[in-house]
Amino acid sequence: MTSEGHRLGPSGFSSSFSSSSLGGSWLIVPILGAAAVFQVVVVPKLEIKGVYPDLILLLVIARSLIAGGRSAVMWGFVGGLWMDVLSGGAIGASSLALMATSLMTGIGHNTIFRRNSFVPLVAALSGSLVFSLIYLAVLAGVGYRFPLGPLAANLIVPATLYNGAVMFLATPVLNRMPEKANYP
Repeated sequence: MTSEGHRLGPSGFSSSFSSSSLGGSWLIVPILGAAAVFQVVVVPKLEIKGVYPDLILLLVIARSLIAGGRSAVMWGFVGGLWMDVLSGGAIGASSLALMATSLMTGIGHNTIFRRNSFVPLVAALSGSLVFSLIYLAVLAGVGYRFPLGPLAANLIVPATLYNGAVMFLATPVLNRMPEKANYP
């Protein structure tokens, strides 16, 4: 260990990237995998007018509110890979969008603001929009074509509102999550 608390790697260089600084242990792989399977198998039964909440997105946003965006980036990466593998989408598109979303929504992770019921709601609404726009930009960049107007009106806006409602209802659970003085 160095005086700054960083571990020395085998070459003697300081490494500030540990499993905890990257969003937790490797348990996030099976946890997010189980959540992704739940998303594919169970969550579609919660469909309202063709849309349903995005569990992985909401988990990444919740992680960013609890631990900060930097910690949630790994959750976004792993969760996005699970989403892409199970959906057959462009591998990495969801990861890129979720990682950017985690950084943006992590701004609200301060415990004073997190306890405000509207911070998770605003994080879910803005995070859902950011995720959707980045995801669509990546897909457009690799050649996918889609009608943006109907897609926004029939899928993005309703799904964003659904995600916001679910996060608002989940806020009491988020507020019970243990506090740490300093998340890495």
